[in-house]
Amino acid sequence: MITQAGVTKGIGPRYMAARCFVILAVAIAMVGSSAPSPIYGVYAQHMHLNHMMLTVIYGFYSLGTVAALFLLGRISDRIPDRRVLLIVALCCAILGGILMALAGNVPVMLIGRFFAGMGTGCIIGPATAALVELDPARDRVRAAIVATVAVTAGITSGVVITAAALEERFAPTLTSFVVIIVVASITIAALLLVRWVPHDVAPATVHPTAQAKSSMGAMIREAGAGFWISCAGMVTAWMVGGCFLALGAIFARQLAGIHDPAIAALTVAVFQVVAGCVQLGGRNQPPRRLLMAGAVFMMTGLVLATLAAAIDSAVLFCIGALFTGMGYGGGFSASAAIGNRSAPARARAAIVSLTYIAGYLGNLIPVILLGVIADLFGLFAAITVLAAGAVLLGGSLILAVRRLPAET
Repeated sequence: MITQAGVTKGIGPRYMAARCFVILAVAIAMVGSSAPSPIYGVYAQHMHLNHMMLTVIYGFYSLGTVAALFLLGRISDRIPDRRVLLIVALCCAILGGILMALAGNVPVMLIGRFFAGMGTGCIIGPATAALVELDPARDRVRAAIVATVAVTAGITSGVVITAAALEERFAPTLTSFVVIIVVASITIAALLLVRWVPHDVAPATVHPTAQAKSSMGAMIREAGAGFWISCAGMVTAWMVGGCFLALGAIFARQLAGIHDPAIAALTVAVFQVVAGCVQLGGRNQPPRRLLMAGAVFMMTGLVLATLAAAIDSAVLFCIGALFTGMGYGGGFSASAAIGNRSAPARARAAIVSLTYIAGYLGNLIPVILLGVIADLFGLFAAITVLAAGAVLLGGSLILAVRRLPAET
């Protein structure tokens, strides 16, 4: 019989490579989420697309993510080898990358974005659980932080790679997708070859004294208020992040006077870089405090961006983007940590998946509504509604977080 002490003692050095490739798998799957963001304007120009259609294309990514999270959230805790779902996720990412690289019309783009979303949805819960199982001390808080940083690093990389390709005029609609295809293929091979946690070691998500399967409702009740706060934080952060990724470069060009498409795309890249830096810098901060600070920064940043649009100020828009990125990064990271801490040990992947479902629904519905508003009433109305929504949700989130127990 393998004791927990024995597992903890022997797990560290042997599984370092496995942990690294799990992190890489998360990051490269997430590259596909943001890679098209800087070039939505290019697609709009060449395919004569309106704002609503652009947000629908963006939204199909979230639709694929939600579908995968919903279908796989429960079964991921029943598969002893996490690599199965990690490899499925990477295969979806590769297929999405191939379709986007070849896309010459809207239907192909929609299918490509859907598969990219499926890749993200398949990887989030299993990767977080795998990082717990492969961690020397099975530290779930550290695993959650590593996973969320990997997510933001991947999203940031997707924007930066495409923005750089656009600036250099180096096949901007192709480069990032080729990177996804190549790196994901290498990662699949590596996951099959690296030493992995043996099947006779109980998965970190299975409680040793569990006698029966719990219903989803029972697990949510056991997770308590932390689960609902995590969901609300995810909705707020991803509403802001999704809208900025989908329309941020267009806002910069048409409202803030940044006429160079590459420079406008870089505002979105800076948004993501700042979000990633906040996640790294805030990883040791109490999640409650970080979530409240993130809400404040998101509200402030979007109000500044709206003011910049009103007075046609590129500088103020960039400052607003910085503040918004700081808020998004902090809000997302803190929400994920709170959800992971609140999750019952026997169903961690399922609960984590549910919080991400909430986040991606917050990413899907508001983004499409914003596209409709932009087409009907103009881009300024769209960014004003986004700012108002962020203030409303952010303020409500702060009030709710203040009621959480201090240890959450």
